[in-house]
Amino acid sequence: MLQSIDATSPLVVPGAIKGVAKEMSPRDGNIEIPSDNIVSEYLLVCEARSTTLMDGFWQFSLETAGGEPVFSAQDNEVGDLNRLTLLAAVRGLEAIEGASTVTLISNNRYLIRSLADSLPRWRENNFVWEHFGRRIDVQHADLWRRIDRALQIHRVEACLVSSRLVSPEPRAVESPADANGAELRVDSPHASVAAGPRIKPPNDRLRQWLLGGGASSGSAPARRRIRTADLLDS
Repeated sequence: MLQSIDATSPLVVPGAIKGVAKEMSPRDGNIEIPSDNIVSEYLLVCEARSTTLMDGFWQFSLETAGGEPVFSAQDNEVGDLNRLTLLAAVRGLEAIEGASTVTLISNNRYLIRSLADSLPRWRENNFVWEHFGRRIDVQHADLWRRIDRALQIHRVEACLVSSRLVSPEPRAVESPADANGAELRVDSPHASVAAGPRIKPPNDRLRQWLLGGGASSGSAPARRRIRTADLLDS
């Protein structure tokens, strides 16, 4: 799922990385570029993982459209999984110098859906909402304000990536045994197979992430019982 979440009306021209974004219109010339044909200059992969209920790691990797690494960072911070993923997106977008076109990729549904659906509404209401007659900040409003400022600079496409194992699990085959209990081989010995060329690991973080199962949502982490102390500590 790829959605445009550009918060500005001008059309950002690819290549304006360290300059001011240009606005294209028919008055500027005879060429008008449709927004759907714009190729992103950067790929921003945002990841997070929790170690406890309110603690974990965030990580982002910024790459060129050709897969060349540009910059990456990670850190341990306090927060739930959604906040950690938001931190990765904030730090990644703020690390880009100048107006650019970016494709942001994450497997966090909260981040991608909020960017596409909720952020315009939050922006109109100044990132507050009414709760029992009181006006309070939306969840993680501090980070959403920073993301919104970054969207005023960059043209961002948000992409939700998920994968799961669909192949059946291999079943163990029992070997027949003779009267003495010794296992018997019923097929002919396999011919020796020459080892193939070693697969070179990819350099870009996106392929490492996808090929290593980083976007997998098929196996949920083991859940532990929440104690009263956990709720009091949070």
